[in-house]
Amino acid sequence: MKMFILKTLFLLTVAATYLVSALNFAAPAASMQNIEINADKPLAIDWPFEIAVVGDEGEKGLRIGPNIGRGWCGEAGGQADYKFYIPADDQYTIWAYCLWFDECSNAIFAKIDQYEKTILGNDPLYNQWHWVRGFSLPLKKGTHSLQLSNHSDDVSLQKILFTNSPLIEPQDCGVVFSDIFYDGFDGCDMGNFDLWEQNSGIWQVFDPLKKERLEENYLVGTSQQNALIMMKNHEWSDYSLHVSVQTVKMPDLKAATGICFGLKNPSAYHLLKWRHMQNRDYVKMQVVYYAAEAVETLHEFQSPWKHQEWHNIDITVESKNILIKVDDQNPIAVPVSRKIIGGIGLWLQGDCTAYFDDIHVRQILKTRGQNIDIR
Repeated sequence: MKMFILKTLFLLTVAATYLVSALNFAAPAASMQNIEINADKPLAIDWPFEIAVVGDEGEKGLRIGPNIGRGWCGEAGGQADYKFYIPADDQYTIWAYCLWFDECSNAIFAKIDQYEKTILGNDPLYNQWHWVRGFSLPLKKGTHSLQLSNHSDDVSLQKILFTNSPLIEPQDCGVVFSDIFYDGFDGCDMGNFDLWEQNSGIWQVFDPLKKERLEENYLVGTSQQNALIMMKNHEWSDYSLHVSVQTVKMPDLKAATGICFGLKNPSAYHLLKWRHMQNRDYVKMQVVYYAAEAVETLHEFQSPWKHQEWHNIDITVESKNILIKVDDQNPIAVPVSRKIIGGIGLWLQGDCTAYFDDIHVRQILKTRGQNIDIR
């Protein structure tokens, strides 16, 4: 009887082991994939790209020297071609380990397979090596091509990284600039301005072609009735949005300025809007939800505000909660009953003009339901 029990337990153990192995084989767990490309080893390279010693400790990398044309104006060619292998189908984000000189020398173009070339960079971190997060796109398992081409002169790169993890930061190589999206409108090609979708009104970057290096630009919005410019994204959620704003005093007392978030389309978005209070250095702020023809006011409050001065607004979008912070004032919490997902926008109403700058969208990382970091 004892021998029978031992044999039975042995057979059950073998069966359980086989079942677990079969399940693991049939449905393997998803794994993190990081694919690194050394920039100093292109398959082909055209001037003004060159391989040179670029690192602080003699590391080699990809480089375009100073005063060698402006790729964004079509004044210089140059490219470097690479091949890389993706081990599993997934959504991948591209990162670059780079060194920029200034606002006019802070980007390259990156083209993957048949996709359109896209700006990689335009971030405001200069004269130090850092990782910059680029765009994301779906990639299939197999071999792919990467083409880096001339956008700005006086730039250097050591590495390119592709990762399917939305949380990874290549911390081992120094400073990380990891906004989901940034636009300071300071690149000589007007920053990321060409990515915005202009719905109404007039939107212009202030003198981008006339400024010398290290001069800052900003976005000017002008409205006679309504003005809206959008950066659409159907996946952004749990993010913080920072915008610097300056308003111009206008005779239209009903004029209002606003920042959209959770934007799905021109008729569906959340909005923080404000209108100046007559004869007072305050504005009346409202958090509003627009859904087609329906309008829902979620919260109202007052905040100190002066025309012709820059103000900083931070909007943090979390599940069932919105935090609004104006300059150094205490944050205002606005509870919501829905999960907010979508892009961002800048909004004007009535006869008015406003300036916008330093737009950051940063991901809020969570673990076990708790916030751990806002990048």
